[in-house]
Amino acid sequence: MPKHPLLNKIIAWAQSEAPIRALVITGSLARADGSTDEWSDLDLQVIARQFDQYTRDDGWLDALGTVWIRFPLDKSAPYRLVWFAGGVKVDFQFSTTAALDAMHKRGELSAEYQRGYLVALDKDGRFQTLPPSPRIFPQPPPPSAAELHAVINEFWFEAIHVAQFIRRREFWVVKFRDWTMKCNLLQVMEWHSRAIGKSANTWLIGRRIADWLDPESRAALPGIWAGWDAAALWQSLLLQTALFERLSQELSAQLGYPHHSARHAQITAYIRSLRAGDDAAPNPS
Repeated sequence: MPKHPLLNKIIAWAQSEAPIRALVITGSLARADGSTDEWSDLDLQVIARQFDQYTRDDGWLDALGTVWIRFPLDKSAPYRLVWFAGGVKVDFQFSTTAALDAMHKRGELSAEYQRGYLVALDKDGRFQTLPPSPRIFPQPPPPSAAELHAVINEFWFEAIHVAQFIRRREFWVVKFRDWTMKCNLLQVMEWHSRAIGKSANTWLIGRRIADWLDPESRAALPGIWAGWDAAALWQSLLLQTALFERLSQELSAQLGYPHHSARHAQITAYIRSLRAGDDAAPNPS
């Protein structure tokens, strides 16, 4: 059983709660892939006959430790993400025994369990006949042409905004819209990595990106994060658009989808023209 400061206390609490029938550890602590450290949180599935009473009133959290932050505050949400004192995090995800029985009936582990699961408590022996986790990462299908087009379209839509707001010296707005661009870039990086034959886990907000991103893209990453000055923002914008265009073009070719390279070149030329007219920017390279 993995180590976590609150695990034993939570098990003891669940033992005394009749509606709760099992506790299942998922996430990095269950994967045993060497990705855990002293800050790893505890992802815990709480399986109960019914769990409304635990979301309707989550005062039970206070019995487990001093709560710094609980999220969400919405009482109907079937989960609680909690920071306890000392920076100890537990993510409680509620599920029903009926959902577990349905998985038994299908004879197939859920995607979450396929990535890794450990049983911390099993009052009814429901997990005795469930197969162990293969600890694999089920790969989602590649994007459709429409899905890829939507991501590419939004990226370039925001790129024009970013260029104009650099000229306006509205750097907060630049950062805000640049984040949308980076979300689009991350999505394309994930799709690209899987399309070229990688099998690494790319499923969570860029975690362990150095393990699965291609070397050329990995080397470009430091340059796409800029500070709070026009010259650096122009440089990072152009590096980011070049990286995105290369990856999206390669991905489109790999999947046999059309790619509007000429249009993107026109947008890039427009961005460069705005940069060239900015006295705070260095000479265009």
